[in-house]
Amino acid sequence: MSRARVIVISGEVAAGKTTAAKLLRSQGFQYARISQAIRTRWDGSFGEKPPRSWYQDMGMQLHREIGQWALCQETLDLIPDPSVDFVIDGARWHEDISFFRTRFGSDMLHIHLVASADVRKMRFDAREKDVSFEEADADEVELEVKELNLNADMVFDNSTNDLSKLEEFINFVMKKV
Repeated sequence: MSRARVIVISGEVAAGKTTAAKLLRSQGFQYARISQAIRTRWDGSFGEKPPRSWYQDMGMQLHREIGQWALCQETLDLIPDPSVDFVIDGARWHEDISFFRTRFGSDMLHIHLVASADVRKMRFDAREKDVSFEEADADEVELEVKELNLNADMVFDNSTNDLSKLEEFINFVMKKV
């Protein structure tokens, strides 16, 4: 019996993490976002969907109170069958990578996406409304993200807005895992 392939994606705000994860999902990978585990604390006080600022504030609170390993376990619990390939979207801390690396060893692949600040700002401004790109990018919860590329198994520069380039990269990844 083969073991599950686990891909964990990190990257700065609007680097393309979710787009890459959705491409993997379309190839049969199960999918969970760390922010899904954060959202379980949402009380609906601002409406149906929490704003980014709430996710960042709650993410930082949980980082301090329960730690990233507990939050990563909650995220893993969102995967229906962890013995089948899955992707985790939104790693932001060294502890996130450490949790999945410890749990899945060589079956885990860490992908880090980078993109220029101008491109990320353009993407962000097209979809987010409750905080500015500069505020979101400088938030305390984003502090370690820039360093995660140093220990990533693969780093991809996603600075173009050509989806076919990201698709080519994901196809390359699929051949490697």
